[in-house]
Amino acid sequence: MEREIYLDNSATTPLCDAALEAINTAIKNYANPSSLHALGLEAHKLIDTARSRLLCALGLSADRTRRVIFTSGGSEANNLAVFGVMRAKNFKFLPQIITTDSEHPSLLEPITSLEKDGLAQVIKLPTFGGKIDISYLSSIVCERTVLVSIMSVNNETGAIYDIKNAFDTVKRINPSAVTHTDAVQAFLKTNVNFRALKADLITVSGHKINAPKGVGALIVSGDIIKAKKLVPIILGGGQEGNFRSGTENVLGISALGAAAQYNKEKLSAFIERTNELSELLISLLPDSVRVNRPEAHAPHIVSITLPAIKSETALHFLSGKGIYVSSGSACASNGRHKSHVLVAYGLSALDTDCTLRISLSDKVSEDDIRYTAEMIGEAVRTLVKIG
Repeated sequence: MEREIYLDNSATTPLCDAALEAINTAIKNYANPSSLHALGLEAHKLIDTARSRLLCALGLSADRTRRVIFTSGGSEANNLAVFGVMRAKNFKFLPQIITTDSEHPSLLEPITSLEKDGLAQVIKLPTFGGKIDISYLSSIVCERTVLVSIMSVNNETGAIYDIKNAFDTVKRINPSAVTHTDAVQAFLKTNVNFRALKADLITVSGHKINAPKGVGALIVSGDIIKAKKLVPIILGGGQEGNFRSGTENVLGISALGAAAQYNKEKLSAFIERTNELSELLISLLPDSVRVNRPEAHAPHIVSITLPAIKSETALHFLSGKGIYVSSGSACASNGRHKSHVLVAYGLSALDTDCTLRISLSDKVSEDDIRYTAEMIGEAVRTLVKIG
């Protein structure tokens, strides 16, 4: 194969040099970070350094009450946010959970399980066109609202949701409601001001920002800790401040901290570059290819719908040309169901089957983009269309 063009960065990203260096440093200390001897304390220092770096990258280092709970990834962090909040109190009423119809499965499925067990009333905000209706949200928040979870950036469409306005609305009506955002696709990809969000809980994932797979975090506000509104879902040795038992993944955690620091330093350049690349790609696509672009969108995600050509067919065609894209989120692609996100966005059943996600990095060249657009054009001309 002559060339390889990786355009699936929303699924996962390659390790950056800073993360690899952090792993090489951490691997020399094999001690358990819970051990009280000198080696254990050194390992614990590596974790503390990663906590500081992560909070700094989020713009939350000035808030000394914030707690970083390291997890095995974004999915575990989302599960901890849902089950940790819902199990923290013995409610004397049917608690209400508000979310959107476009969340990641690691958020929707835990919430759905609570609803099926009769433990919660769930209301999903529509996200047609990549927007949430703040007026509708204000009409449903009530004294029974326990948890409101809205992702920052959608992983399939790139839509940036107005969660600051949403969380301001929630807190104004019910200050005791817990607010959570899955920031996996927003963190160090967009200029989200996490200090201004009024998010009690924030989910991040390592392998989306050039750290390894198998590490993530839930960032928790001091108010939630003080009010005891979060309990662990993994019990055992009481690590992570008794919020996530299990010996910490020192290698992954160190790499996450290093990658966060590295990407924070180049965030402005990343946004500028990926904006340029996405605009170039869109300008070169055939007229028959529809771009699903919300008004407010992340710079690194471009969703396109092909003219009656199955996305899986197009994906394999492009892969044969050395171009790697996805037919939606990597998690959703493992199933056989249609994308609930694209349906919620407003696509027809046929169009959801014909949609590709192209997710960029600042390492992609303009020549790569031109070649990609050319091969998409060839796919449109040569692939068999759905009858």
